[in-house]
Amino acid sequence: MATFEVCSELYAETDFSTTDATNGNSISKFTFVYPKENEKTKRQNGCSVEEEGNKLDFNGYGLNGVDDQSNGLQTDVQKLSSEKSVILAELEDKPSIETDKDGDLIVERKKKGVIEIEHLKSTKLDLVGLQIWRGALLLADYILHNEKKFKNKKILELGSGVGLTSIVSSFYAREVLCTDIDVGGLLQLIQANILRNSSLKNPNCNVVVTELNFKVPYVNYPDALKAQLQDVEYVIAADVIYDDNITEAFVMTLENLLLELPKLKGIYIALEKRYVFTLEDMDSVAPSYEHFLRVFYRRNNRFGITRWKLMQIPLNFPRYFEYEKIKDLVLLKISN
Repeated sequence: MATFEVCSELYAETDFSTTDATNGNSISKFTFVYPKENEKTKRQNGCSVEEEGNKLDFNGYGLNGVDDQSNGLQTDVQKLSSEKSVILAELEDKPSIETDKDGDLIVERKKKGVIEIEHLKSTKLDLVGLQIWRGALLLADYILHNEKKFKNKKILELGSGVGLTSIVSSFYAREVLCTDIDVGGLLQLIQANILRNSSLKNPNCNVVVTELNFKVPYVNYPDALKAQLQDVEYVIAADVIYDDNITEAFVMTLENLLLELPKLKGIYIALEKRYVFTLEDMDSVAPSYEHFLRVFYRRNNRFGITRWKLMQIPLNFPRYFEYEKIKDLVLLKISN
């Protein structure tokens, strides 16, 4: 893996009131708006976000055979749909004008919260989990918008990084299993961030921080970890698709969890498609995202049948955190 340093674009886009910690790390404040009660119920009479999602048809992505090359992995129609979702989400952010019985303007006062996160501003590629990336905030938005789905559920986060989405999950869940690899003091940092924000969580929620390495086969997991996983209902992951070797191990982990967890209802994966121009394709492509789709396709169809559904969730839910909700963000769901 390359040794150059990388830096999340978030810090240049938004002022997170970042200060320096005594240990050389940074501490940033991620402000969010609590969902209004009417936002939680306004879709009861219509389709849910997932019911309106698009099933990813691999035949349309140049993946008819396992050795086929990808041709871009997104049609013009899907690009327009993605852009429309972003526009709709931005429109939903704008407050509606309401008046009282006397015709006076009702001024909406949104309830805000702040999550304080200790992190690094730049790292080598193998330690990018020590930073915060856009996908984590997108996934956090989705969780905030779907309290009913995640309320009193047990949630497993893979590749938790500095723990932001696990902290948001703890607002609603009964238990959050927050996992990552134990390198660079990452697990200790997650634990410190959870403690720093403990006043925000559901008081009945139990948050457990433990190691789960994508490169370790499920059969070799400690018995204690296997026991903890048995009643997991949702799996979440953000910004874990950026390196081909890690992606392949991540897909194997997903396959194992889909096969081994009896109560699993769905897996949600948030990421940002990062485009590069290649002479081979003579086009801008998103190689990490495309590699994930190829690997998942192979594993999902290796017995000649499609075992799991992969859906792309529209991003037409409100933005609660402060960041740029760009059109290259993607939210996927895998389910039986």
